[in-house]
Amino acid sequence: MKIFQKYLPILTVLVLVSAWWIYSAVKDYSLLYPTPIEILVAMINILKTGAFYRSLLGSLLRIVLSFIIALVLSLVLGILSNLLKSIERILYPVVLLVRATPTMSVIFLCVLWFNQNITPVVVACTVIFPTLYSLVYSSIKSCDKDLLEMSAVYRVPTKVMISKLYVPFVAERVYDGAVSAISLNVKLIIAAEAISQTPYSLGASMQSSYGVFEIASVFAYTIAAIVLSFLLESLFKIIRSRVRRKRYAETL
Repeated sequence: MKIFQKYLPILTVLVLVSAWWIYSAVKDYSLLYPTPIEILVAMINILKTGAFYRSLLGSLLRIVLSFIIALVLSLVLGILSNLLKSIERILYPVVLLVRATPTMSVIFLCVLWFNQNITPVVVACTVIFPTLYSLVYSSIKSCDKDLLEMSAVYRVPTKVMISKLYVPFVAERVYDGAVSAISLNVKLIIAAEAISQTPYSLGASMQSSYGVFEIASVFAYTIAAIVLSFLLESLFKIIRSRVRRKRYAETL
């Protein structure tokens, strides 16, 4: 039973691929409904080109950069909002407004205001910041009140409280949200790249394939984006497990 559960995700993928294969065979129109074999051939052809790796690297850099910027801003402003009520009051309507703004509106406006390379980064930062900020803010709010009162009694410097209390406590609770945010970030970056036609990007490559009706190539680039998202999430999990082991070793 355990062996079956272990390979259940692979079985699910096989079922989905088989279902698509049957659907494409029924439609019998490979231009719009390419078979898994045609998609595989398109992927192999794409992997042979240097342009794909330049696009992959360009998108990866934008994904990492936008995520780091949004996460750092969320941590800094989330901590400040808990320390200074005025900061929380100032940010509240901003976060609410950004969260309620449709993503496509953000993309269209950024396309008008920024150049092709900066647009995807600004879009991703703008959309995922409210989620990360709210997560950081609520995590700090739930911080151990006894520890905070003890820190106040012993007049622990704010810098020490932030580095030794807030950051470790919040990091554990922000992790799950950050993993979800990185997947969303991949989608946002690629969507913004496609609309703004950012050079050397998966989004622009996908848009170009769609423009000439190479649907198999669109599927291939989509699979590449899914794999990239999966690898980034796996990297997060590896980093988390190593940090936990290191912290556990330090307590021994």
